[in-house]
Amino acid sequence: MTINVDPVIGRLGPFVFHWYGVIMAVAVIVGLWIVAWQMQRRGVPSYHALGIAVIAVPCGIVGARVVHIIDNFGFYWHHPGQLVGLQMVGLAIYGVVGGGLLGLAAYCRWKKLPVLRVLDSTALAFPVAQIIGKFANIINGDTWGSVTNLPWGFKYVNPGAFLPANLLGVPTHPTPVYEQLWLLVVIGALLVVIPRLKTDGMALIWYLGLYSFGRFFISYFRVNNVIVIGLREAQLIALGTLVLIVPVALLLRRAARRRADAAVAYSVSSTSSG
Repeated sequence: MTINVDPVIGRLGPFVFHWYGVIMAVAVIVGLWIVAWQMQRRGVPSYHALGIAVIAVPCGIVGARVVHIIDNFGFYWHHPGQLVGLQMVGLAIYGVVGGGLLGLAAYCRWKKLPVLRVLDSTALAFPVAQIIGKFANIINGDTWGSVTNLPWGFKYVNPGAFLPANLLGVPTHPTPVYEQLWLLVVIGALLVVIPRLKTDGMALIWYLGLYSFGRFFISYFRVNNVIVIGLREAQLIALGTLVLIVPVALLLRRAARRRADAAVAYSVSSTSSG
């Protein structure tokens, strides 16, 4: 498939408008709507979604940029002037999720909202927003895959594309599409699982686990720096996430069970004393 789309929509004086920014804005708006909807379903005032976005979105952008810089440390070591900028490319999804969740947790603490319940409200929002955001990557060519002879390879021909010049006109794996397809699976699984979950925090755990599982394998088709034992940064983060969520899930279930037991004991005590 040949892609000949200029990442730049147009210019107005010193301002440059990119498809990336427009599509990412749409992704944030749709994700915010889903968070508000899920918060309302969980008994949390949905108007807090906007306040969460004001803090979480900038935190997500900063976190994403940090992860991207770490992954491309060699480049930024020689080009320190590009460490900070207004460009939106070069963002890493694990940084978006990590930074965004930290910002969300900080807002919940500030407003005294149930943190785990609000975190669960993001479980569906993240994959939906990611699917939308991947269209920006498709246009940019900034998450290019390895060279392929498969008939569905992406062949970028626009000189404004963000992949290396030696890959222009060369078919590469459409890794953004691979990720979109996996995210559809994640959404389907979450729609089945979430209504059955009884413990706060588990919806987010399911999202992180499902996404990380797929991302680990998709990363084999990406052209990223190998960090250790043949694995890339995203794969190491995915493995770390999969390992970490198991004890976290057990702790959440144990804490929920203790609260339930304490509630039953209090109820029995109140009935006896009455």
